[in-house]
Amino acid sequence: MKIDLLENGCLKILLTEDDLKEFHLTFEDLDYNNDATRSAMHKLLETARRETGFDSSGSLMIEALPVDGGCMLLLTPIGSKRHIRMKRVVGPYIFELDDVDTVFRLAKSVGGKTPPMFGSSLYRFDKKYRLVLYPGTPLSREIGNLLGEFARPAGEGDAAAAYTAEHGESIAVGDALNRICAAVSGSTGGRNEENTNQATDTKKKIQ
Repeated sequence: MKIDLLENGCLKILLTEDDLKEFHLTFEDLDYNNDATRSAMHKLLETARRETGFDSSGSLMIEALPVDGGCMLLLTPIGSKRHIRMKRVVGPYIFELDDVDTVFRLAKSVGGKTPPMFGSSLYRFDKKYRLVLYPGTPLSREIGNLLGEFARPAGEGDAAAAYTAEHGESIAVGDALNRICAAVSGSTGGRNEENTNQATDTKKKIQ
């Protein structure tokens, strides 16, 4: 389990498949109307409060998306009156890239223009690479053109993402695109030491 407080005040929680099993949940079971989900969220919010200082006293929108057998939760404060809404996010997009040089060229071209993402993961897949994107907003024409230049569509939806995770070798899960871009740029500006080390490790794994 990994918990990060983002600069915009949102909270990102990455849960592995084992984490979900400990809560007696699957991604399909996530529903704030059931007791198991409410109990899990209560424990997660308490952990987040202790580790990051995240204030969960107001209203929250919780968006859940499947990631590599587990899931990612994005918690967004939306008001002062106590209320929690949860929805499962669908529609991941999978893109295939021919080799590591193509992965690096895409990352160099994207640079600091990475679009808002709920999550992104990179896999080594049949001697090629697959990038799974969970965009937070519709992809811009610029990003769409870059993806079209360096990659080709390899599927869409939860089933395609699950197939990629099952049959591919995970390189970076959860925040792959930003980490690859940071690794390629080699810049530490605006990034803390932990994130810089993660970016360096990601580059080593890809190579």
